[in-house]
Amino acid sequence: MIFKGMFDNNKKVEKLEYRFEIPEGTNRISLNLTKGAFKDVIISLEDSEGRTRVLTSFKTFKKKYYLTTHWESTSNCCIPGDIPAGEWKIKLLKPYLVDSEFELEVIVENGNLIKKENMKKISLKEHYPDTKEWYAGELHNHTNVSDGRMALKELKKEILDKDIDFIFPTEHNSVLTKYPDLDKPVIPSTELTLDDLGHFNLFGLRQLIDYYNFVEENETREESLKKIFCEVKRQGGFVSLNHPFHNSSKMCLGLFYNIDLKDLDFIEVINSPTSEDRNAYYDKKALEALDMLWCDGHKIFAVAGSDNHGLTLGDPLNYIRLDKYSTENILENLKKGRTYISRVGEIKLRMENNGSVIYPGDKVNGEVSIKVFSSQNLVWKIIKNGKVVFTQKGKELIVNQSVFTGEYLRVEGVSEDHEPMVVINPIYNSLKEPSIEKWFDVKDVVWRD
Repeated sequence: MIFKGMFDNNKKVEKLEYRFEIPEGTNRISLNLTKGAFKDVIISLEDSEGRTRVLTSFKTFKKKYYLTTHWESTSNCCIPGDIPAGEWKIKLLKPYLVDSEFELEVIVENGNLIKKENMKKISLKEHYPDTKEWYAGELHNHTNVSDGRMALKELKKEILDKDIDFIFPTEHNSVLTKYPDLDKPVIPSTELTLDDLGHFNLFGLRQLIDYYNFVEENETREESLKKIFCEVKRQGGFVSLNHPFHNSSKMCLGLFYNIDLKDLDFIEVINSPTSEDRNAYYDKKALEALDMLWCDGHKIFAVAGSDNHGLTLGDPLNYIRLDKYSTENILENLKKGRTYISRVGEIKLRMENNGSVIYPGDKVNGEVSIKVFSSQNLVWKIIKNGKVVFTQKGKELIVNQSVFTGEYLRVEGVSEDHEPMVVINPIYNSLKEPSIEKWFDVKDVVWRD
C-alpha cells in the first residue's frame, strides 16, 4: 500500500490520516519512508485498538521499520506484540511550515520473523550492583535514529570508553525502545522538537507520546506544549528546557514561547560546548535565568548535555548522587537536584550542615561547610541569591557559608575565560512562594541585561 501527497505550505500545522485494513493472522507490518523532506514531521502508526505502535519522523536516517509480534524482530521506536485485525491508521503531524512531497509504503505480511541485532529492551525497572556514590550520565544526545551521525553500536563504544554510567537517549520526537546490549541504565526519553523555537527533553517516559493527539491546527503552540507536558507528568516523567538562549549562524534554538514555569523541572545550562559556532555567552545567560528562577522561589534544577550530533559525547556530564544504582533512583535524585555538572571529570564534593552530610538540592539551615576538589585549576564562585559572595582560584574550594530563611546557595567553577566548567545545584532554606509565572518574564529580563 502506498500513501503519498504534498504538504500544504500555507498551513503552519497540518494533520493527515490514512486508514488501512489488517487481516487476521498478520505477524509483521513494514513501514517504509520512501520520500519526504528531512524535517520534524512526526509519523505514528496506530493499531485497531487505538494503541500507538510506531513513532518516528522524516528527520531520521532510518527509513524502514518492522513491527512484529516479537521484540527481537521488531525495529527500534516500535512496540511489538499482538497485531490485531481491523482498521489501522498512519498519522502525520506537520507542526510547522514544510513544503514537500511525501510517500509512505506499508507492507502487510505473515511469514518467518528474522531476529535483529543483539540489543536490550529499554526499561525503567533496571537495577545494577552499587559500586560508588556518584554516577556520571549523558542527558542530551542524538544518533542516526534521528539526525545524528553516530550509529548505536558506535555510541556503545563511546559509553564504555568514557566510563559513562547511564544515558538518556534523546532522539528528536521518537523514543528508543531498544539499545546496545550494555550493562548500564538507559532511561527512555526524547527531545520534543515541534519547531526550532523551543526544544524540550522529556525524561523517564513510560509510553510513546502520539503528538498527533496533542497538537491542533487552530491553537497556540503554548496550548499544545501544555497538553504534552501534562501527558509527560501523567506518565511520571519530567520536562527539561533545552538551550534556552542559544543562537548561531545556522538557526535560533532558544525558547520563544511563553510557557508556564511550573511545567519545568530542569533547565539546561551547558549545551554542546564542543560544537561549531560554540558561544559560552548563551550558557551564561541560562545560568542567569537559573538564578532568577531560584531568587523567585522556583526549584528548577540545572542539567547539561553534549547534544552531540557527531561522533563523540560525554562533555559535559551530569553527576548524580545515588542511593541505589537503578533507573528509578536516577530519576528520583535527578528531580531532587542531587546533582552537579562537570566538564573536568568527577570532582570531590563534601558539604555539611549542623554536623550532617548534605548534598546538592537539600534543604539546609545555618552554617554550611563546603569542600570541593578538582583535577583542574578553576575560578570558584559561591553564589547566594543571585550574587557572587566569595571567589577562590585553584583546584580546591574550602569555605564556610550560612544559608538562612529565604536564601539559596550554589557553587560554580569557571575557566580563566569565564566559561562554566562546573555547576553544583543549589542548597536552600525555605524559599518564598514563586511570583513569576511565565517564561517571557524571565527571558525579557535576562536578554535585557
